[in-house]
Amino acid sequence: FSASTENDEPPAAIAEAIRTVVRDHDVVVVASAGNDATCRPAWPAAMPEAIAVAALDGHGPAAFTNFGPWVDACAPGVDIVSRFFKPAELDGNDLPTDRANQEFEGWASWSGTSFAAPAVVGAIAAHMALHGVTAPAAAHAVLDEQRFRLPGLGTVVNVS
Repeated sequence: FSASTENDEPPAAIAEAIRTVVRDHDVVVVASAGNDATCRPAWPAAMPEAIAVAALDGHGPAAFTNFGPWVDACAPGVDIVSRFFKPAELDGNDLPTDRANQEFEGWASWSGTSFAAPAVVGAIAAHMALHGVTAPAAAHAVLDEQRFRLPGLGTVVNVS
């Protein structure tokens, strides 16, 4: 999940869907912790069934990352290079005013917990592939068997 909300509890439909898929299948749910620099839980990341991921910069926690005891892991989330494209159906009205007349396709640098979460997914998937284990077993190995943790940010997952 790359979306989150800071309501007092997770949206019911999303919470039930996550609980069901985790309970009935060998899957893990990895969710962005949010970009509000707060310790207030963000949903669905703060659900016990989800792995909440915060963002790191080159010196420690990213200035924007959410944090707290509900966060399970952290990974690089600042200046992450990823593909960017402008779909044909996207018109200038959907872009910020200063970019409405720009055309851009290629690579771009992004920051946010939404860019840290895929690093954790990748580490779990790599462990699954290397060791032939289920997603929950791989998540346990990646998050619980690692020794380096940061208070309020969880296990450091630094995949390059």
